[in-house]
Amino acid sequence: MKDIVTGDVVKFVPHYVSSGMQGGSLKLQMPKYDCLALVFKTYTVRGVGHAHVMMPNRIKKVVGFAGIEMMSRIK
Repeated sequence: MKDIVTGDVVKFVPHYVSSGMQGGSLKLQMPKYDCLALVFKTYTVRGVGHAHVMMPNRIKKVVGFAGIEMMSRIK
């Protein structure tokens, strides 16, 4: 699991998602957003990490750890 915590500045990156019958193949998913975001909450559901992020225009989104990468950490 990625080391993403509250206060991190993250960017959105391409990641692979399963597709096809019973997830038999992988498809490259391009990032939906082209900006940086601030993580304000993280949690795990069934071993999959999720993060609540705030975009530059103050819109809040929930994204999986697979689609984000840490740029810097605010302490």
